[in-house]
Amino acid sequence: MDNQENREDKNRESTTFIRETIKERPVNKKKLVRRTIVTVFSAVVFGMVACFTFLVLEPVISNMLYPEEITKVEFPTEEEEILPDAMLTEDALQEEMEASILEQIDMSESKEISVEDYGNVYESLYELSSKSEDFMTTVTGVTQDTNWLQETFENENSISGVIVADNGVEYLVLAEANQLAEANEYRITFDNGVVKEAQLKGVDNQTGLGVFGVKYAGFTQEEKEGIAIAQLGTTNNNFILGRPVIAIGSPVGQKGSLSYGMVTSTGNTLSLVDGLYKILDTDMYGSENASGVLINLSGEVLGIITKQSTDLREGHILSAIAISELKGVVEKLSNGEALAYAGIYGQDVTREAYENNGMPYGAYVTEVAMQSPAMEAGILSNDVIVQAGLTSLTSFADYKKVLLSKKPGETLKLYIKRYSGGEYIDMEVEITLTESK
Repeated sequence: MDNQENREDKNRESTTFIRETIKERPVNKKKLVRRTIVTVFSAVVFGMVACFTFLVLEPVISNMLYPEEITKVEFPTEEEEILPDAMLTEDALQEEMEASILEQIDMSESKEISVEDYGNVYESLYELSSKSEDFMTTVTGVTQDTNWLQETFENENSISGVIVADNGVEYLVLAEANQLAEANEYRITFDNGVVKEAQLKGVDNQTGLGVFGVKYAGFTQEEKEGIAIAQLGTTNNNFILGRPVIAIGSPVGQKGSLSYGMVTSTGNTLSLVDGLYKILDTDMYGSENASGVLINLSGEVLGIITKQSTDLREGHILSAIAISELKGVVEKLSNGEALAYAGIYGQDVTREAYENNGMPYGAYVTEVAMQSPAMEAGILSNDVIVQAGLTSLTSFADYKKVLLSKKPGETLKLYIKRYSGGEYIDMEVEITLTESK
């Protein structure tokens, strides 16, 4: 009996144990709130870091996986002289161009031109200039400054630019960069009204011209409509003398202005360090702030209007640097390559100097820049450079071509003839080129 009671007591205890309720630990609400806040804050910080990392590294990773295919800019090589047969061909082309301008004129049997015919000629010229505006731009330099109240404000300065090429990734615009006063940022307004940020790829400190790049990636297909790339003509012959030209851009200092005229002279030059540039003078009036280009009746660019070129003539007569003289410089700037600097001013040896004074043909040195590589190498005024490296020179343009093929830091061996004791003696010098100043 006692054993049975003991078993019942044990069963009762077991049942009581099973029925016991386990109390949960009370929740610390303050601690839970703190953990929630920390978790949310960590998630936000992580997201921000992830976004920043993506924005910074995504272009780098994309360029590694899908590199942009940049095409090197190269302009066709031009011949210095034009053969008589080729000249006849050029004359035939010019006659055809002029005929296209005059085709709207209705000539009577008496060969008299009416006022209407005269107007048709100008209408055709205007249509050509309007079409050519597709490759013209306005380059604006924005400079930040502070006034006496320490308030920040922006100054803007604008000039005309011309789209000279593209490298498969960006439009390349040539403009007189030194007129933009070392701007903090650049904007380019295309003729169709589209405005984009631009980067200055390089500047020729002698001519003041620079090339600006505008990425394709920032354009929609609609924004690209109406944008064209200029065709660069040739000025390495006398074919352009006396021919009609149109000045577009800002020839009278206002955007969209234009002038009609002709090339009156190609004999003047602009002498700069390491460069001798042919100047195209015209019979057109311009502003002292003129900028833009000269085009022929085919719409090809023949010259770049700069302050230096216009200042050569009194009375604000429009003049431009011949495009053939600039193509090598524009190529290097467009490809982001630095220009080599030697420090030589010069000119061509004339036939009279050759025949009357026995001066050899080559690049005649008129002056050597102070503290330049040329001065350090011992080159003097009145020296005649007859060979550069393996290339024989007959003109200063030949010397310029060789220099454009070099990079800063490279050496260039020059063979010169120096007048001494009544005769020209042979000398060799070696120049270590630096970057253009």
